[in-house]
Amino acid sequence: MRWQRTGLRALVVGLAVTMGLGVAGVAHATVYRVDEFKITESHFDFGDGRLHDVSGRPTDNGRLDWVMNTAGVWEPTLVGRIWINNARDECVRVQMTVEYDNGFIETYTDAGSDFCAPNGQTWFDDVNFRPVASQYVHAVTIKLQCAESSGDPWVTAGQSARYLEP
Repeated sequence: MRWQRTGLRALVVGLAVTMGLGVAGVAHATVYRVDEFKITESHFDFGDGRLHDVSGRPTDNGRLDWVMNTAGVWEPTLVGRIWINNARDECVRVQMTVEYDNGFIETYTDAGSDFCAPNGQTWFDDVNFRPVASQYVHAVTIKLQCAESSGDPWVTAGQSARYLEP
Protein backbone atom coordinates (compact mmCIF):
# COMPACT_ATOMS: atom_id res chain seq x y z
CA MET A 1 0.00 0.00 0.00
CA ARG A 2 2.87 2.37 0.79
CA TRP A 3 4.32 1.89 -2.71
CA GLN A 4 1.00 2.73 -4.37
CA ARG A 5 0.74 6.09 -2.57
CA THR A 6 4.36 6.97 -3.29
CA GLY A 7 3.97 5.92 -6.91
CA LEU A 8 0.77 7.92 -7.22
CA ARG A 9 2.41 10.94 -5.55
CA ALA A 10 5.37 10.70 -7.96
CA LEU A 11 2.99 10.46 -10.90
CA VAL A 12 1.00 13.52 -9.76
CA VAL A 13 4.17 15.57 -9.12
CA GLY A 14 5.56 14.54 -12.51
CA LEU A 15 2.37 15.58 -14.27
CA ALA A 16 2.26 18.89 -12.37
CA VAL A 17 5.86 19.67 -13.33
CA THR A 18 5.22 18.75 -16.95
CA MET A 19 2.07 20.88 -17.11
CA GLY A 20 3.84 23.74 -15.32
CA LEU A 21 6.64 23.72 -17.87
CA GLY A 22 4.11 23.72 -20.69
CA VAL A 23 2.19 26.67 -19.22
CA ALA A 24 5.35 28.61 -18.43
CA GLY A 25 6.35 28.34 -22.09
CA VAL A 26 3.21 30.18 -23.23
CA ALA A 27 3.97 33.81 -24.02
CA HIS A 28 1.44 36.62 -24.30
CA ALA A 29 1.33 39.88 -26.19
CA THR A 30 1.21 43.06 -24.12
CA VAL A 31 -1.03 46.08 -24.65
CA TYR A 32 1.24 49.06 -23.96
CA ARG A 33 -1.27 51.84 -24.48
CA VAL A 34 -4.90 52.33 -25.50
CA ASP A 35 -5.93 55.42 -27.47
CA GLU A 36 -9.69 55.96 -27.17
CA PHE A 37 -11.63 58.05 -29.68
CA LYS A 38 -14.81 58.49 -31.73
CA ILE A 39 -15.31 59.54 -35.32
CA THR A 40 -18.74 61.11 -35.74
CA GLU A 41 -20.01 62.26 -39.11
CA SER A 42 -23.43 62.71 -40.66
CA HIS A 43 -24.86 59.18 -41.09
CA PHE A 44 -21.53 57.42 -40.26
CA ASP A 45 -19.86 56.84 -36.90
CA PHE A 46 -17.05 54.88 -35.28
CA GLY A 47 -17.00 54.27 -31.55
CA ASP A 48 -18.42 51.56 -29.31
CA GLY A 49 -21.42 50.77 -27.15
CA ARG A 50 -24.65 51.87 -28.80
CA LEU A 51 -25.92 55.01 -30.51
CA HIS A 52 -27.29 57.65 -28.14
CA ASP A 53 -31.08 58.03 -28.49
CA VAL A 54 -30.99 61.82 -28.82
CA SER A 55 -27.66 62.71 -30.42
CA GLY A 56 -27.37 59.62 -32.63
CA ARG A 57 -23.65 59.40 -31.71
CA PRO A 58 -21.80 56.44 -30.14
CA THR A 59 -22.13 56.26 -26.35
CA ASP A 60 -18.56 54.94 -25.90
CA ASN A 61 -15.18 55.37 -27.54
CA GLY A 62 -13.64 52.88 -29.89
CA ARG A 63 -9.97 52.22 -29.34
CA LEU A 64 -6.58 51.74 -30.91
CA ASP A 65 -4.67 49.14 -28.87
CA TRP A 66 -0.88 49.36 -29.12
CA VAL A 67 -0.05 45.65 -28.82
CA MET A 68 3.54 44.42 -28.72
CA ASN A 69 3.82 40.73 -29.48
CA THR A 70 6.34 38.38 -27.89
CA ALA A 71 8.88 39.10 -30.67
CA GLY A 72 8.90 42.81 -29.77
CA VAL A 73 6.87 43.79 -32.83
CA TRP A 74 4.05 46.38 -32.82
CA GLU A 75 0.57 45.18 -33.82
CA PRO A 76 -1.74 48.23 -33.75
CA THR A 77 -5.28 46.91 -33.32
CA LEU A 78 -8.51 48.83 -33.96
CA VAL A 79 -11.45 47.70 -31.82
CA GLY A 80 -14.95 49.17 -31.82
CA ARG A 81 -18.08 49.46 -33.91
CA ILE A 82 -19.07 51.32 -37.08
CA TRP A 83 -22.59 52.58 -37.77
CA ILE A 84 -24.69 53.72 -40.68
CA ASN A 85 -27.62 55.76 -39.41
CA ASN A 86 -30.55 57.00 -41.52
CA ALA A 87 -28.78 56.41 -44.83
CA ARG A 88 -30.33 54.13 -47.44
CA ASP A 89 -27.98 52.02 -49.63
CA GLU A 90 -24.89 53.90 -48.40
CA CYS A 91 -21.77 51.95 -47.45
CA VAL A 92 -19.09 52.34 -44.77
CA ARG A 93 -15.68 50.86 -43.93
CA VAL A 94 -12.54 51.67 -41.92
CA GLN A 95 -8.94 52.12 -42.99
CA MET A 96 -5.74 52.22 -40.98
CA THR A 97 -2.98 54.45 -42.30
CA VAL A 98 0.37 53.40 -40.88
CA GLU A 99 3.49 55.59 -40.95
CA TYR A 100 6.77 53.73 -40.59
CA ASP A 101 10.05 54.96 -39.07
CA ASN A 102 11.58 55.47 -42.54
CA GLY A 103 8.73 57.81 -43.62
CA PHE A 104 6.91 55.21 -45.74
CA ILE A 105 3.10 55.39 -45.43
CA GLU A 106 0.81 52.42 -46.13
CA THR A 107 -3.00 52.33 -45.99
CA TYR A 108 -4.76 49.10 -45.03
CA THR A 109 -8.48 48.62 -45.68
CA ASP A 110 -10.60 46.43 -43.42
CA ALA A 111 -12.66 44.42 -45.90
CA GLY A 112 -14.40 42.77 -42.95
CA SER A 113 -15.96 46.10 -41.87
CA ASP A 114 -17.18 47.00 -45.37
CA PHE A 115 -21.01 46.91 -45.46
CA CYS A 116 -23.98 48.76 -46.96
CA ALA A 117 -27.28 49.69 -45.33
CA PRO A 118 -30.26 48.09 -47.08
CA ASN A 119 -32.66 50.76 -45.80
CA GLY A 120 -32.73 54.02 -43.87
CA GLN A 121 -32.59 52.42 -40.43
CA THR A 122 -29.57 52.09 -38.12
CA TRP A 123 -27.02 49.39 -38.95
CA PHE A 124 -23.73 48.52 -37.28
CA ASP A 125 -20.82 46.11 -37.50
CA ASP A 126 -18.13 45.23 -34.98
CA VAL A 127 -14.50 45.99 -35.86
CA ASN A 128 -11.42 44.10 -34.71
CA PHE A 129 -8.75 45.03 -37.24
CA ARG A 130 -5.03 44.18 -36.94
CA PRO A 131 -3.57 44.54 -40.46
CA VAL A 132 0.14 44.88 -39.72
CA ALA A 133 2.88 43.61 -37.43
CA SER A 134 6.11 45.60 -37.64
CA GLN A 135 8.78 46.85 -35.28
CA TYR A 136 9.01 49.99 -37.46
CA VAL A 137 5.47 51.35 -36.91
CA HIS A 138 5.78 55.04 -36.00
CA ALA A 139 2.20 56.41 -36.12
CA VAL A 140 -1.36 55.37 -36.99
CA THR A 141 -4.41 57.29 -38.25
CA ILE A 142 -7.87 55.71 -38.61
CA LYS A 143 -10.18 56.75 -41.45
CA LEU A 144 -13.93 56.22 -41.68
CA GLN A 145 -14.86 55.96 -45.34
CA CYS A 146 -18.23 55.95 -47.08
CA ALA A 147 -19.68 55.36 -50.54
CA GLU A 148 -23.09 56.38 -51.84
CA SER A 149 -23.83 52.78 -52.80
CA SER A 150 -22.06 49.51 -53.51
CA GLY A 151 -19.59 49.97 -56.38
CA ASP A 152 -19.35 53.76 -55.99
CA PRO A 153 -16.00 55.37 -55.14
CA TRP A 154 -14.99 55.56 -51.47
CA VAL A 155 -14.41 58.95 -49.82
CA THR A 156 -13.10 59.72 -46.35
CA ALA A 157 -15.96 60.95 -44.18
CA GLY A 158 -13.82 61.55 -41.09
CA GLN A 159 -10.63 60.47 -39.38
CA SER A 160 -8.98 60.14 -36.00
CA ALA A 161 -6.07 62.09 -34.68
CA ARG A 162 -2.58 60.85 -35.55
CA TYR A 163 -1.48 58.47 -32.78
CA LEU A 164 2.25 57.99 -32.23
CA GLU A 165 3.69 54.70 -31.03
CA PRO A 166 4.16 54.50 -27.25
